[in-house]
Amino acid sequence: MTLISILLYPISLIYSLIIAFRNKLYDFKIFRYSEFDIPIINVGNISVGGNGKTPQVEYIAELLQDNYNIAILSRGYGRKSKGFREVAINDLASESGDEPLQMKNTFQEKVSVFVGENRVEAITKILFQYPETELIILDDAFQHRAIKAGLNLLLTDYNSLFVNDKMLPLGHLRESKKGAKRAHLIVVTKCPDTIDIHRKNEIRNQLSAYCSQIVFSKLQYGEMFNLFETKDKESAIINERFITVSAIAKPKPFEEYSEKKFNVVGKMSFRDHHRFSSSNIDAIEKKIHSFAPLEIQVLTTAKDATRFKEFFLKKKLSFKVKVLPIRAHFDDYEKEYFENLIMEYVRENTRNS
Repeated sequence: MTLISILLYPISLIYSLIIAFRNKLYDFKIFRYSEFDIPIINVGNISVGGNGKTPQVEYIAELLQDNYNIAILSRGYGRKSKGFREVAINDLASESGDEPLQMKNTFQEKVSVFVGENRVEAITKILFQYPETELIILDDAFQHRAIKAGLNLLLTDYNSLFVNDKMLPLGHLRESKKGAKRAHLIVVTKCPDTIDIHRKNEIRNQLSAYCSQIVFSKLQYGEMFNLFETKDKESAIINERFITVSAIAKPKPFEEYSEKKFNVVGKMSFRDHHRFSSSNIDAIEKKIHSFAPLEIQVLTTAKDATRFKEFFLKKKLSFKVKVLPIRAHFDDYEKEYFENLIMEYVRENTRNS
């Protein structure tokens, strides 16, 4: 063990014991959980950051939006506001959080999006204020055991499977690996295009002790679009030049894909959920100006794009911003398996079904 590992081990051990004790209180029903007479799908993980929750939530919402009135509920990490609120299209990321606002921008009026730290209180308010709601998708609530979801989906990044990780702060696990046994389905996210059946079987063997149902998904990049001019998709013109700007947990895949597909001359990254400041915008502009007389544009993710909005409204952006969207993608067999599992659960648990 390294010196830093030795120093962190006691903290990790204490944290592990606290979380284990909390989970036992729920297991033995000393801490009570709430159930609701409505299908609730919980999309989460047991490790911190960068497991691809938002694309997965959006995939499920897109799958079901034509047949059900859907509400997505998130904590709204990184927002300045507190308590329960409905996310509006004209919100700022600082009001509702970057990921909830991204999802609202994706679905517009087809899907309702809400934020609230207290998920039990939030669901109660959603069902009271919007009784037509037929389905709730919980974004990142695997550890929120005060709610008993009917379908728990656990995500784990292909490049950092939870079985190979350690508890915080030694590693990235929010709770013991045993917590994965609460999952009804494990989704291995961000798989490479080259993954084959042999590699999938290796991973299945690693994860099967925690959950018998395991599927694999990939990230699929869409066509970029101008953030502030039009939502029409467009391909990058061959002589366009970009710097990538991101504030996500794991920016490397976005940066590598952008460098492979487009003329990227520089990159800037910030910590996950970082709220851009005026000095950050100044730094971006300074980097762009360093390439003068070449015209440089910013290329960013859909999540990060929500943070540029405030500066655009204040007319403090002197550069163009283009967005590279992503979505979850399943291969044919697993797509059918995953979608059938989701639709069957919702169909069987919808009121008056």
